[in-house]
Formats: sequence, structure tokens, C-alpha cells
Amino acid sequence: MRMPSPETSEAPQLAPYAMPGPAALPPDRSGWVVEPARAALLILNPQNHFLRVLRERSAPVPQLVSGIALLCESARAAGIPVLYTLACADGRAAGRGTAFGHPALLRGGDSREVPEEIRPQVGDSLLTAKRFSAFAGTRLRHRLAELGRDQPVIAGVFARTQVLLTAADAAMQDMEPFVVADAVADRAPDQHRMALDWIAATCGAVRSVRGVVDVFGGAGAA
Repeated sequence: MRMPSPETSEAPQLAPYAMPGPAALPPDRSGWVVEPARAALLILNPQNHFLRVLRERSAPVPQLVSGIALLCESARAAGIPVLYTLACADGRAAGRGTAFGHPALLRGGDSREVPEEIRPQVGDSLLTAKRFSAFAGTRLRHRLAELGRDQPVIAGVFARTQVLLTAADAAMQDMEPFVVADAVADRAPDQHRMALDWIAATCGAVRSVRGVVDVFGGAGAA
């Protein structure tokens, strides 16, 4: 039987899922503590096209956006750097991604734009994403070094690819990556959960939006 090509096969329809609460976070093995003087907020690919892909798969997009917005507000108010990686509609990169079922960024329209409530602001750092890891082919490592930061606090999409591989890459560069469990998302709850469990077990720490905001101490802190 002829198998469908990765580019034409459709992903299964999936049921909605809720963001993990504090009680659902995987056990912490790192022993790390977020330190505002060392932290930088890193937002991965929060662009309209990818959010639409998630919404079509019933992922928790409203909670994702509100969580990122709260993190950004708190970080900026506390003077913590905010960095974004944004994908471009590059045919070669799209071809590599779609071979593994990753949605390609569409050309035209507002696909590349970021929703207003989480849009980059003056003073934020912007990098063009080249691969799943935000460090691959970008100045992210150098920018963090310039800022004197070695604790990337990671949010955005997709949990099992960009988020997971960025956290792993940060750990291999002697950084302490933190992933915000309810400010990342994927197309299915098992993908989301797998990413969090793997990161907590191998290379990073997993925290909640509220836990990070309270440590940042800026706007929105309890």
C-alpha cells in the first residue's frame, strides 16, 4: 500500500486540552531558582500562522497568549530582557520542517505577524529563527552574553520541537533553561506533556506563569 507523503498527509483531529496547572508540573530535578538578574524571557515563534494551526487543533491558544502577555508585562516592568525568535517564509526551512509534520509558515497576509497583545516592543531583541533550536544559526548566544544573562525563560510554540530543542541547546551551552509550562503549547496534550516531562528529566526546569511572574516581581506579580 502506498503511504501518503508527509507534505500531503493530514494531522488527526484532536480534542481540546487545558494548560497544565501547578500540581501537574513534572518533578524538578534541577534545583535551580529563577534569578531576575540572570534571567531573560525568550518567546519562540508566537506568529499568527502557528497560532491558527494550534487553534484548528483545539490547543489552548487563549491561555497561551494571555500567559505570554503576562510574562512580557512582568519582565519589562522588572527590567528583564525580552527576546523573540520569529520564523520567516523560507522554502528550504519549510521543506525540512514539513518532512517531520511541522507546519510551514505561509507567505503573504498576516501570517508572520504577532498578535497585538504579545507583539515585540521597543527595546526587545528580535532574531530570525533558522531551525527548531533558537540558537541554531542565530546570534542568541551572543545576545544573551551581551546582556549578561544565562537563564533563558522559554515560552511559545511548539513545545515538542522549538521549545524542547532550545532548552536542550541552552543546557549544552552551560545555561540554566526554564520552560513555562502554561505559556507553551502544541497540537495535542500528549505532545505538550512529553516535552515538559523530557525537559524536566534531562536538561531544564519547568515552572508556571504565576511562579515566574512572582519571581520577576514586575507588573502582575502577586
